[in-house]
Amino acid sequence: MTNKDAKAMSWMNEDQTATKVLKYLFTQCEPIYCRSVAPLQDTPSIKSTYQANVTVKDPYVVKMSGKELPKTPNAITNTTTYHFYQDTKIPSYLLAIAVGNLAEKKIGDQYSRSSVISEPGAQYLDRYADELSELDDLLNATEAWMTPYIWEKYTILILPPSFPFGGMENPLLTFASPTIIVGDKSQVYVATHEIAHSWTGNDVTCRDWSNLWLNEGFTVFEERKVSEEKHGTDFALREAQLGNVSLWIDMQNFGLNNSYSALYPVMNGANPDDSFSNVPYEKGFQFITYLESLMKNKTDFQKLIRGYVNQHTLTSITYIELKAYFEKWIGDNYTPEEVQTIKDAIDWEEWVKQGGKNPDKAKLNFTTTGAVQFETLADEYIRLNGNSSPDNFNIYIQATDPQLRVIFLNRLLEKISQVNLAIVKKIDSDLSITSAANPEIGQRWFPLAITAKYDWGINAA
Repeated sequence: MTNKDAKAMSWMNEDQTATKVLKYLFTQCEPIYCRSVAPLQDTPSIKSTYQANVTVKDPYVVKMSGKELPKTPNAITNTTTYHFYQDTKIPSYLLAIAVGNLAEKKIGDQYSRSSVISEPGAQYLDRYADELSELDDLLNATEAWMTPYIWEKYTILILPPSFPFGGMENPLLTFASPTIIVGDKSQVYVATHEIAHSWTGNDVTCRDWSNLWLNEGFTVFEERKVSEEKHGTDFALREAQLGNVSLWIDMQNFGLNNSYSALYPVMNGANPDDSFSNVPYEKGFQFITYLESLMKNKTDFQKLIRGYVNQHTLTSITYIELKAYFEKWIGDNYTPEEVQTIKDAIDWEEWVKQGGKNPDKAKLNFTTTGAVQFETLADEYIRLNGNSSPDNFNIYIQATDPQLRVIFLNRLLEKISQVNLAIVKKIDSDLSITSAANPEIGQRWFPLAITAKYDWGINAA
């Protein structure tokens, strides 16, 4: 029976919320915590529909990862019962509920399928809706690249500041951190990722957590296809380069020979959370990108992915089914000679089961001119040792793409042993990085500053 100590449930008091008016409840069932909320076989291999009735004291509002029916108020008890149903089968980890001081705002025109939920007010809901004004466009762009969207509408819930995750793809109720709201729409790619999960993860699902890369790798791939269409090839390549940096850090932390640095981690009864990292996201993306590189053209691979989703819709699979579908598709569409060439170029066991470097890195070059320019800028700051500024330091200030700034900081982190206090002071004096609102900037800059013993509260004043 569910109780206040249920692993999937997080309870916030008023001070932990944005408006500080009501308490707040949200769930996180992925990967194996739904069992603490509902009597379900808690595995992604099983999908089911559900109905739910949730009674709360007024004025609390309830949202779930299902379709909402008219609520039932009770004036005598000052309570309201909210009614939900999910008639599309989902795995248990996508069961989600949020309760608190909540309001909803539709995004776009009368034909829009998208909306935003958060705590109410101009500072919260209205600001979030403005930042996410392209949400319906992103949904339409992803649908155009993929197959028809099966979930009818798309709703994103921006949680209070103490929400400890980046996002969670619950159908009809994506959870997202308010850190994606930075004023320049630079973090909206998080929403693109969660939208793409509507196809790979929520529709076609990994059968077990060792196959999580089927959810995440494909989703990152689709996310970057949409980014490429909206922002250009270099933008998508820079996303891939940044992802590769995070991937390499995680693989080194696990150990390159550890199965957790492989696409298929061997759990041996461990909690799947123990193996969670960027590996299924970025190494999965890289393997799928490699498969694409072997095709005659990218349009063929798009057709293959659409067929893969249609054939496996609402099922849970392993990479064995992916391999079988891939080989059948090329067998049906390519000559026997072409098929054999492609098969010979893929070592599925090495790609999936082994950690360490990718088998064929030559086909995975994510370098761009802009990235090289910003890495060179970081190198120049180090060379000048804080005595002067690089001649072209204004390129950082003038950059319209925050990714380039992150690449600059990644280069400094890569060479952190060479970065001293004088260099950090000079960089902040030139570029005002301490005051940046983008969390991707802050999570890289502040470790640099701390390591260099830079007291930004005094030095940046």
